[in-house]
Amino acid sequence: MKTTTSIKTLAFTIITGTLFVACGGSSNSNSNGYGNDNGYSGSGSNIPYLRTNHANYSEHGSNSTPAPTKDANAKSINWTISATTVEGATKLAEHLAFMEAKLQADQNPRAFDKLFLMEAYMKFNNYYSTNVEQSSTNVIVSKNANTSCAYDVISAHSDAVSGDFFAQGDINNDYSAIAEGILASASCNAERASIEMYISQRQQTRGNNN
Repeated sequence: MKTTTSIKTLAFTIITGTLFVACGGSSNSNSNGYGNDNGYSGSGSNIPYLRTNHANYSEHGSNSTPAPTKDANAKSINWTISATTVEGATKLAEHLAFMEAKLQADQNPRAFDKLFLMEAYMKFNNYYSTNVEQSSTNVIVSKNANTSCAYDVISAHSDAVSGDFFAQGDINNDYSAIAEGILASASCNAERASIEMYISQRQQTRGNNN
């Protein structure tokens, strides 16, 4: 029997994720770069599972690495990701709900990484929306941005997830240089000062911590 779950109906998961975010402690980074201080601890994160099983996800209808379908004119990014098991799809959907809750609660993952901070700024200030649905072994993700700057940010993040995480299981890269390029572009003229202030404040007060 197929089950379909959207972010809107994952309220309990999101609330639970927020509670774990609020209760999470700080520690030094572990060897894979994702200790508590980088914002991925707590139930619902599922990073260890996803990293171990990254090769068990593919683009729907093929054996290719999951990749987003982008529409710059509509400022939208869409994924249909197939897992080899229902458990794998559920773990991915849970992780997405966990991260949605974390960003909406202004709890920044990877405070050292400017791309993650830019995306956190965009989510916290409602510059883009996210919808996630799970149907059996498939996870459908849709993101829609309100501005070109926000679109460039979520587009860059989706490329990193596809090219580094799903393809290689790599979660160590720092995408700050990419973020700086986006921030310097004309598409971010209106938001630049606010984003720079946000990044500065988070890095000063949190460093590598949440």
